[in-house]
Amino acid sequence: MRTGHHLLSRLLRSAPGWNAAYATAAISSAGASLLLPMTLGSTVDSALTGRPFPAFLLCAVLLLAALAEVAGELLDARSTVQGTAWLRYRVLRHILSLDLGGQRRFLPGEFLSRLLQSTAETARLMPAAVGSLTSLATALGGIVGLLLIDLWSGAAFLLGVPLIFIIAKGLLRRSTQLTEDYQQAHGDLAARFMDAMQGMRTIRAAGTVERETARVLAPLAALRTSGERYWRLQRDAGWLLSLIAPVVQVAVLAIAARGVMTGRVSPGELLAVTGYLTHAFGIFRQVGVLAQIGQVRGSANRLRAVLDIPPAPAGGAPLPTGKGTLSLRGVRVEAEGSPLLDGIDLTFPAGSEVAVVGRSGVGKSTLAAVAGGLLRPDAGTVRIDGADIADVDPASLRGKVVHAFEHPVLFGTTLRDAIGCADPGLADAAIASALRDSEAQRFVARLPRGLDTPLTSLRTSGGELQRLGLARAFSRDARICVLDDATSSVDVVTELQIARALRARPATRLIVTHRRSTAARADLVVWLRDGRVAGFGPHQELLADPGYRALFPVWPREVATVPAGATSPTEGRPDQ
Repeated sequence: MRTGHHLLSRLLRSAPGWNAAYATAAISSAGASLLLPMTLGSTVDSALTGRPFPAFLLCAVLLLAALAEVAGELLDARSTVQGTAWLRYRVLRHILSLDLGGQRRFLPGEFLSRLLQSTAETARLMPAAVGSLTSLATALGGIVGLLLIDLWSGAAFLLGVPLIFIIAKGLLRRSTQLTEDYQQAHGDLAARFMDAMQGMRTIRAAGTVERETARVLAPLAALRTSGERYWRLQRDAGWLLSLIAPVVQVAVLAIAARGVMTGRVSPGELLAVTGYLTHAFGIFRQVGVLAQIGQVRGSANRLRAVLDIPPAPAGGAPLPTGKGTLSLRGVRVEAEGSPLLDGIDLTFPAGSEVAVVGRSGVGKSTLAAVAGGLLRPDAGTVRIDGADIADVDPASLRGKVVHAFEHPVLFGTTLRDAIGCADPGLADAAIASALRDSEAQRFVARLPRGLDTPLTSLRTSGGELQRLGLARAFSRDARICVLDDATSSVDVVTELQIARALRARPATRLIVTHRRSTAARADLVVWLRDGRVAGFGPHQELLADPGYRALFPVWPREVATVPAGATSPTEGRPDQ
């Protein structure tokens, strides 16, 4: 994995105006703080010797320091907020641009942790970088001031500097790694929590609340360990510094005081030495600043791991005209080194209805995702009307290939938005037709506000939700329809009515199913076994294979097709 340095440089350039203003305020504050000891010292010496000294100069320095500090605080917050917004937009947009293969690299909770926590930490880059540079500049200015006022006092301070760099080097390296470890444990905790929230009904039904609570909270041990190691790292650095700093401070002040007694240093210069010594001690505070930079770097590395996942290709030629002929050649899909699909060679004629069957885990949904362009195969090609979809403009592809899923998610503010989410401003006639074909019009009509029902107040059964997902797909004039178990929660009579409406469409229809009746109605059936095609042909022909028959419960008679207006005798039985 590449480090996040490139991302950090992009972040610094994301808001040049605000960042420049923040840097100017920080530099002004540092400059005023360096002028203050010298100005105070000159004022004291002038008062003691009776020499005139312009009081307005001291007031101007104090005013500049106050204004620069206030501006710096405000711009610090602005820079952090601006950087967080920029990072979250960039990371979220990248996550949503990934195909299914890229999205499976991390669990949803991991993505969420990186999107929220890692972006907030990384956005501290500008304050951390400016704070580090100005603190270092102020510290160096303080050292130079000490050396100019009294060479011996400055030399005494410099004796302690090498120890600081030794401590700081180890702190930066270890704080970066500990930040990554901490956020990794936090992401694991978030992923487990999201899983538990999605399966809340199952947890309650199984009575496994205590066991699931323990599972979700298991990463807390690693989280605590990483956090404690980080704070121990800072503690160890802190006590070392707390031993070094007083010794250096006493030595410098003792030498300067001796200089006052011998006349080498004036009283005003002694006051200036005290001020510059405070600034010079900023070199010791670099340890804490470097720890913060380590946090920024560790968080940036975690974001870089997400941004390094290649997005789905953009651009390309429009999909050529055609009727929806779909072909797959040599398609292979892998996950963690194991094949999900291997050696898939299939051609689906335009306008045909193809059922995809097989036991759980054999790659049915993976095949549907590859055929519809949601998942890029690791090898092989997918062609629609002769065009390799890898070379087709995604917008053109999405306009002619629609999907409906087993667990659809509705987007938008109202039900109208949800159905037309891919086509804002979709005509009411098209929405009404889609609701009719998906058998959703009756329950939508019963809603008090109909299509204007807010999604936040919408309560649906599993079958109703699936029908809304189908309506979203049916609202588009598609060339290919991919239904991935999209009617599994719909009763068999309603499914048959949906199937009739679907068959009336000129599109090629790829239907992942567990129902024998759906396979019987299809023109062709793809039978998958262990990621390979075990059989391809009409349902009635595949029934000659005992392995295919074993996919469905045995009943006294099997129906190959269902005439229009008829209901399969297998519909409504327990296996359905």
